Amino acid sequence: MAESPPRANSWWTWPRSLLLALALGTLVSLPSLRVGLLLDDLVHRLALSGQVAGLGDWGPLTLYEFVGGPRTDPQRLREAGLLPWWTSDTLSIRFFRPIPSALLSADEWLFGDAPLPAHLHSLAWFLGLVSVVGWLHRRLLPAPVAALATVLHAIAAAHLFPVAWLAARHPLVSALLGLLALAAHLRAREDSWAPGRVLAPLALALALLSGEAALSAVALLGAYELFGRRDPLRTRVRWLAPYAVLVIAYLLFYATQGYGARGSGGYLNPIAAPGDFLATLLQRVFILMGELVVATPSDAAAGTPASHAGFAAWGALTSALVLLMFRAIRPLLSEQEQHSLHWLIPGGIAATLPGAAGIIGGRVLMVPLLAGSALIATLILRGWTAAREAQRPRRHRLLLWTAVSALVLGHCLLGPAFRVGLGISLGRLADAQWRIAREAPPCKGTLVLVAAADPSISLYVPAAMALQGRAPQHYRLLSAAPHDHVLERTSAHAFDLIVRGTPRNLGFWEQVNRDVPPPPGSRLTLGDLLVTVKESTDTGFTRASFDFGRPLESDAFCFVTWSDTGLRRIDLPAPGQHLALPYSRGPAGM
Repeated sequence: MAESPPRANSWWTWPRSLLLALALGTLVSLPSLRVGLLLDDLVHRLALSGQVAGLGDWGPLTLYEFVGGPRTDPQRLREAGLLPWWTSDTLSIRFFRPIPSALLSADEWLFGDAPLPAHLHSLAWFLGLVSVVGWLHRRLLPAPVAALATVLHAIAAAHLFPVAWLAARHPLVSALLGLLALAAHLRAREDSWAPGRVLAPLALALALLSGEAALSAVALLGAYELFGRRDPLRTRVRWLAPYAVLVIAYLLFYATQGYGARGSGGYLNPIAAPGDFLATLLQRVFILMGELVVATPSDAAAGTPASHAGFAAWGALTSALVLLMFRAIRPLLSEQEQHSLHWLIPGGIAATLPGAAGIIGGRVLMVPLLAGSALIATLILRGWTAAREAQRPRRHRLLLWTAVSALVLGHCLLGPAFRVGLGISLGRLADAQWRIAREAPPCKGTLVLVAAADPSISLYVPAAMALQGRAPQHYRLLSAAPHDHVLERTSAHAFDLIVRGTPRNLGFWEQVNRDVPPPPGSRLTLGDLLVTVKESTDTGFTRASFDFGRPLESDAFCFVTWSDTGLRRIDLPAPGQHLALPYSRGPAGM
């Protein structure tokens, strides 16, 4: 299809199209700039403060090495109360991200506890990423399609957490460097730009030092050589060789040094259970595809494991429909569009795989969005053209109009609205965490949180209390099940905790800290506390005994539970009596 050149003063032309994308991306990011420190930000600041220096080897370059290192074994952190009692003995969650870790440490050193300058730092990385994406789109697509694709990329809901949550900045850093590697590679291959042969591997090496999103960039590099070039195979292999060496060295280092995630249901381990790994990986890929093709936010599924099957089914259905639409409008595509999408589509799908192996969410789509936004922009513009062709059957035109309208609604309205709305909600969540920490009942002994399913309460409020100088001597979390509970007093120094719910749903914090629920008969000693699992399902315990080894009315204990808006002190019933603890969602909606 012949392209009519856009007017020189049109927003479809470069660099005005890029300025439009940067402006719109900044606009939908404004609510994110007022978000305070929250979630893992609190853990990072606690590590940098030195308050937990005796419990681990966290430092300016190792903030993402949460558990499983030489001095951060799960048993030790469980004993200290930093991890819950059900944590797997084999739990290891360590990520090699020295560059983002150093950047977060620099934020703390330069700006202290002020979040706004640190958010502006994240915004700068985001705008840099959009600029590189805009350059790539301009090179790969006709001007109007490239302009729309870059705008869609900039306003995508997937950017919410990397911009709004300081601890999630690393995908921006890794993706920017990884796509710079792709840009340098394209120039070296197509323009004979000699510096690109050095700069592309260098950029990829820096991307690998920044996070796992670099592996998604490798998927695009591989797809370009496999599907986007017609050179002899030997030539293409030779061009890919430097990246293969880097990736092999990175993966060997990652494996031999114990990086990655094991013993967690939130992260997948292909070695432990290959069948389950492939099934769950495919499910998560379809969830991510739902966000790429129709802007269904995968962040909405991240904290609710029970919803994953439904989100995956929706992603599979919408992906199939988009494929049918692509086949319908393919004859209208220019040679440039067909050539670029021939490798961008398989590369984009492959680029979702590294993110699907971890806890899903839009933040893992920074690189796949390059391909996703290119495809959606093509479908919108070419679908619009096809729907206006009088020679097409009326039914076909109506279907095309409907498809184009759905894509515009999702990517141009609902996705950005979700990003703005959740950005506002994250600001409220950060404020709520600090307020709840300030208003928590004072405790000089062991603070026992009986039930709280929301990790923003069960893990991060105690971290906020420590940063406020209100840390108890010890901390214990007894249940993170998203259900009503019944506390049944069995003796002067013990009680049973019963989870009421059919089916018994898996809580987010339960999933992250263990891959297999503790079976009935499991016993665990934490100081004076003896935990015995009496009844359990394949998703978690349903009855457990907690023996504290001394009278529960002792001043050494402060028993609290989450209730609506805060941590509420509870009065334990007498032996033989019980107390109902209704489930209520926390600030993060879990």
